[in-house]
Amino acid sequence: MKYDVAVAGIGVAGAFTLRALSKKLRVVGIDKREKLGYPVECGELIPTKSEMKRLLPKLGDYSLFEIPEKYKSNKTKYFEFVIPNGKSVEIEFEMLVINRDKFISDVAESSGHEIRKRTKIIDYNGKLRLRDLRSMKDYELDAEVVVASDGANSRIAKSLGVWKYEIAAAKQYVMSGVNCREDTVYMFVGSDIAPGGYAWIIPKGNGVANVGVGIRQRFLKRGDNIHKVLERFVREYPYSSQYLRKAEIINKIGAVAPVDKPLNKTVFDKVLLVGDSASMILSHVAAGIPISMIAGDIAGNVINDYFEGKKNLDEYDSAWREKMLDAMMRSYRIKQLWDKISKTDEKLCKYFRFIGKGDMCAILRSKIPLKLRIAEKFIF
Repeated sequence: MKYDVAVAGIGVAGAFTLRALSKKLRVVGIDKREKLGYPVECGELIPTKSEMKRLLPKLGDYSLFEIPEKYKSNKTKYFEFVIPNGKSVEIEFEMLVINRDKFISDVAESSGHEIRKRTKIIDYNGKLRLRDLRSMKDYELDAEVVVASDGANSRIAKSLGVWKYEIAAAKQYVMSGVNCREDTVYMFVGSDIAPGGYAWIIPKGNGVANVGVGIRQRFLKRGDNIHKVLERFVREYPYSSQYLRKAEIINKIGAVAPVDKPLNKTVFDKVLLVGDSASMILSHVAAGIPISMIAGDIAGNVINDYFEGKKNLDEYDSAWREKMLDAMMRSYRIKQLWDKISKTDEKLCKYFRFIGKGDMCAILRSKIPLKLRIAEKFIF
């Protein structure tokens, strides 16, 4: 049986693609997990609708970010950004902490489309080659349109020869007994506890928090690894361990995420790359959930119009770029500047004397402050 559309990978991007696809189409969603969205592979943060209007002013329709209460575990009002000497800047920025697994599962399942779980994507060569993880048998699936929403290590992007973006590794504990302000997301930077990235404490409510680190391999010191880095952050680093002295680990999670520019092209014949598989992310903060929600929604609607003879699939490429590319490219530029500033902790603390609260407010919203644009010429 040939399908109209195969959605390969049901994370955030895949779930929102399924949600947008017409029920008139013969659609199948494919995912290797038994429970969609589980285990959770990120900090579970989404900016509020009002913040999304500031982040992506060209989006137009922000109804995707009217998140039902049943998916919210907490709402935070502030970011506290902590540098290696312990100095911090507190910024007003509203975020929702969601139950990501339930969110993905409900969005995908309520689409009404067929879903094949416990099915691994092997590669793509005009047809999807899949493996049933119950029987361990391989087979092919034919679809007129394929949505590659299979994440940062996309098998489909690799099969097409377009997988070329930098990725970061993340490791996270879900912890109980965390003693921090529950209206604040804590972000920490420094070469010991977040080489090439940042560390976080994200309160989910009632003393439970996502506690993790994101790193880039080329910034690690010899003999170090992400497991050691996270343990240092939790047990030894004075500016984070103060909140975690009585905390206990409930769960452990590992993941990867792109931290690069989006791909120059995201439509290859009848294949659309959506979300992390296309390196669609605000790379300076590795924020992928809202971007993937939007990309999936755009992809689904363009595909609907394609089958009705109203649009070419290439219009997906122009549609998401029109709404999101500017913010992504500014984010990437901020990341490049940050890499220069944060080569050493001493250098980071030195430059941070000139970065104020207003500058950090702009940076978190993917804007480059005038001060930073001027300073860029003098940062080596």
